[in-house]
Amino acid sequence: WPYVVLAIACIGIGLGMFKVPMGIASGDEFRNNDWLNCRSFDVLTRRALLEDGEFPLRTHLLGGGFPVIAHPSDGSWAPTILPVLLFGDVIGVKINIIVFLLLGAIGVLQLGRRVLGLSTRGSLFAGLLFAFSGWLPSMLLVGFYNQLFFLICPLVLYLLLDHRDQPHRLVAAGFFLLLALQQGGHAFPAVVFFCGLACWLFGGRKESDQSGPFRHSLLVLGMLLLWTAPPAFARGTGSWVPLAVGWAVALTIHLRTTPGRQLTARLRPWGLRLTLLLLVACSLGSARLAGLGMLQEDGKYEHKLQRRDALWFPDPHGSPHPEERFYEGLTDFLETASGRVPKDMEYGFTWGRQGDPIGHEYAYLGLTLPGLILSLIGLPLLLRDPRGSWLGVAGLAMLGVCFGWRAPPDLHFLLTWGIPTLEAFSQPIKYWNFFVLLTLALAAGRAVDWLMERLPRGRGVSLLTACLFALLLAPYLQNKQVYEDTFEFPRPQDLSEPYSQMMLIAEKDWSAMSLAGIQSASESLHLRDYVRPDEASEYGNIPRNIGTVDWYGSLVLAQENAIPGHFVTLEGDRVENPNASGEIWIEEAGPKDEVTDFKIGHNKLWAEVTLGRERRIVFNQNWLEGFQTDLGTVESHGGLLSIVLPAGEHRVELSYRPTNLLLGLAGSAIALVFWSLVFFRGRRQARSERH
Repeated sequence: WPYVVLAIACIGIGLGMFKVPMGIASGDEFRNNDWLNCRSFDVLTRRALLEDGEFPLRTHLLGGGFPVIAHPSDGSWAPTILPVLLFGDVIGVKINIIVFLLLGAIGVLQLGRRVLGLSTRGSLFAGLLFAFSGWLPSMLLVGFYNQLFFLICPLVLYLLLDHRDQPHRLVAAGFFLLLALQQGGHAFPAVVFFCGLACWLFGGRKESDQSGPFRHSLLVLGMLLLWTAPPAFARGTGSWVPLAVGWAVALTIHLRTTPGRQLTARLRPWGLRLTLLLLVACSLGSARLAGLGMLQEDGKYEHKLQRRDALWFPDPHGSPHPEERFYEGLTDFLETASGRVPKDMEYGFTWGRQGDPIGHEYAYLGLTLPGLILSLIGLPLLLRDPRGSWLGVAGLAMLGVCFGWRAPPDLHFLLTWGIPTLEAFSQPIKYWNFFVLLTLALAAGRAVDWLMERLPRGRGVSLLTACLFALLLAPYLQNKQVYEDTFEFPRPQDLSEPYSQMMLIAEKDWSAMSLAGIQSASESLHLRDYVRPDEASEYGNIPRNIGTVDWYGSLVLAQENAIPGHFVTLEGDRVENPNASGEIWIEEAGPKDEVTDFKIGHNKLWAEVTLGRERRIVFNQNWLEGFQTDLGTVESHGGLLSIVLPAGEHRVELSYRPTNLLLGLAGSAIALVFWSLVFFRGRRQARSERH
């Protein structure tokens, strides 16, 4: 019955999203940049599969030709695409949100019952508080669909830490973790890091320790810092001496001291469990890893942490707006933990437009005051509990990461600096306060159990239970409105046009500049990063069959060489490009050279040409390794696709078949079959043993 309650609650929460059934955007154009950018991948996949009949390995509608399957926000081969294909990109994403919210709430419930030993009542309260909290809708309102995939963390953690020795449960955890790897972006490394921290603290605990579990958990955390701090100092100083000395000391302590040897022995089985979990997720995600490896070489990602000089000690000359980086103080944390993100954000103005947010964007947990009070009551109880101290210390460590150097010792520096990807997370609060929410929700469940234990059984307990669960109406009512704000406006419907490509410019005079000059001026003004008119948004352009060369995506190709057919100004005015040559042309064409027909698609491009002599045919698409044709070698010509053909009539067909991505997809398919067999066989054995 607890699952039924959670399902009803999550569906009830989701009703706010359907106040405007086809609503998909908030009223804040700046926040819509990230949100609609993520939504564009669903629109793109739906168009490619249902309208164009192609599975999009690449697309001609982004960046002048982008390997879309490699992008960490692409869900074309994830289970999340099924509701989108069945119900459309608007209804489909709302269904995904409800499903993931339910998965997160079930994970919290199971963590409380199976791992922390909470009662069904306390665990259910924790699950409901987690679902009703404002973390998810706050993140959605400011535009981060990828944060949705953090919600699989409680379920993965439960399957990882549950005491029952059933390996097939780790396979199930790997399938859930795959969802974050497929489409969650930074969610995957963040969840893996927290699961690793939890494994270290949970596996290192002494089950017989009834006197000082909190102190022991702090000791285990201190032993972890022996391994994580040296890389931080090595990267911070530019010298590898701290790394060599630090790891030598850590290894000596673990091998030569009694506490170190005991801890190593206790951690060994948990290290194996975590390794198996990662093996399952990464083998299933072979295609994603292959794509990320390709973009590591050919792409660029500029949204990285900038205030590196202020990670250890405050720098008075650092960023003038550090509030998005870390919590500024205890009052700041308490206000945002209980409050919800404002609908109308205050912005600074850059180049005459909305620039960076002035206030908090990512700090809100939305527990409301009653929920926060119960969490703060339960947190010390959790720390004193031998079964829960590991979670309390892990949550406090994550809170310390969110405070950064404002709460010495700087755990952001000591735990994440020097670890690839983690050290580059901009706005750390955005990626780490979820784990604070998880801890506080379960701490509230522990507080409910504590209150119940102090009352005699009877009508008083029932009355107190009813009052406590009634308190959940506060976060529900507060945060239901955030969902309505997020999905307030429907997407305008536009008819498809003949295929063309566009680029955003600041003003009409730019159209006379060279493409290199436009790109340089745009980069100096950060033109692609801020509010864009609808005509320059890839989310609106994909249904129109218009390619957006300078799309908003933060992970883009290092070279975007396609020549736009027209420009769009900041005011939304269309300006034709006088230097455009079309989507295909013949270099140095003579009177007998002619393109009679052509089509630009996702994975295939074809053209029919008549040539009087040997000529080079150029397609206005980025050259990518992996294009093939039966007529010769596909070459790069100014960064664009081209092929040299002899005189005569030809039908040229270029097919995108990148070896690494196809091998990755094959590896994912093989892993899916293998781990599915392992899971069902293990499940059958577990059932037979029970009976």
